[in-house]
Amino acid sequence: MTYREENDAADYYDDPIELISQPKRKKLSSGLALILFIISGGLFVQTTLAANISLNSGSAVEFGQGISMTAACSGNSVLTVTPNSTFVNVSGSGSHYLNTITVSGIPSTCNGADFNISVYDSTTSNALAMFNSTSKVAVVYSNAGTFEVGHGGSGSTVSSGSGTFTVTFGSPAALASNVSRITIQSSSHVPANCIDDGVCVVGAIGGGPGGGTIFYYSAAGFSAPGTSCNLSCHYLEWNQTAGTVTNQNMGVDAFLRWSSDTSNLAGVTSTAFGAGYANTQKMLTNNGATGSTADTSGAAYGASRYGGTDGSVGQWFLPSYEELLLMSQSSYRTAGGLSGNYYWSSSEDATNSSRGIGVDWGARTSIAWTKNANFYTRYVRAF
Repeated sequence: MTYREENDAADYYDDPIELISQPKRKKLSSGLALILFIISGGLFVQTTLAANISLNSGSAVEFGQGISMTAACSGNSVLTVTPNSTFVNVSGSGSHYLNTITVSGIPSTCNGADFNISVYDSTTSNALAMFNSTSKVAVVYSNAGTFEVGHGGSGSTVSSGSGTFTVTFGSPAALASNVSRITIQSSSHVPANCIDDGVCVVGAIGGGPGGGTIFYYSAAGFSAPGTSCNLSCHYLEWNQTAGTVTNQNMGVDAFLRWSSDTSNLAGVTSTAFGAGYANTQKMLTNNGATGSTADTSGAAYGASRYGGTDGSVGQWFLPSYEELLLMSQSSYRTAGGLSGNYYWSSSEDATNSSRGIGVDWGARTSIAWTKNANFYTRYVRAF
């Protein structure tokens, strides 16, 4: 079938349009009218990935029908967008809701881009909520051609195929009868994160709940006694920003001594993975020795006062030797600025010394340093 735009109305013809001199018009019902508009300036901007393609201004979407368009990241390739609805029964009645949107014909030039999908009614300029009762943008990420739920897309799911994806809304919120316009924009990728998306990705800068870089993940889980996750932890993040600190010298890579007391905690800390939090607590109180106070210029005190980006004071700690070793071996250490410096662990080496690691252009070396010497610190949180 062929559509011709005439005086802002959509007309339907069974035969090719060029063969009709005086066509007999069939007026579409209000629920089936379709007009394709392309917002000026969206397709041909060369300095951005963004393209805003608007479908069906002023009339209802024809659900189940494919609509062709060209998006900025697709170049000359034609994409097809197909919305579908589902009936939601409510106490013997119910309504049809926009349930899925399929986009196909996506070329490899869109790899690495986010697709941002929104829908609108015919009377307002505000996007309609599509899922989660309030979510107005469905984001789909093309990860080297494999399509995934993007940042802010929690509550939707994505099925991926070759050059195609279908985004499905778990709790659809937009009445099909209200949807008259769909927009799809391509943009630079914004990584999903734990806070907004529940997607925790190793290596994501700012991807941890405290705004840190996640450097370790265990599907099986691990123990970090005393932390908020205690015996059921899955991730470790290191602090990536200065965050909220009482002492402004105690942000990222603060240059601090291990302890002012060179005999502090002789032999009571552990080098083991998962022991960093317990070690740090012992450092703060000299293992509970009578009359002991925290060294307010020490590495443990700095960790205890750090608050991340979410006010998580008390959850951060100086990593144990094994935890620091994992940090130094991370493929993300350079991106996270963890290179060319020497860092304290919370693990002792002997009475007057504790362990550290030199992260020097790829060389990781265990070093025993005098406890009152100043070296760099990078705090860790388990979750």
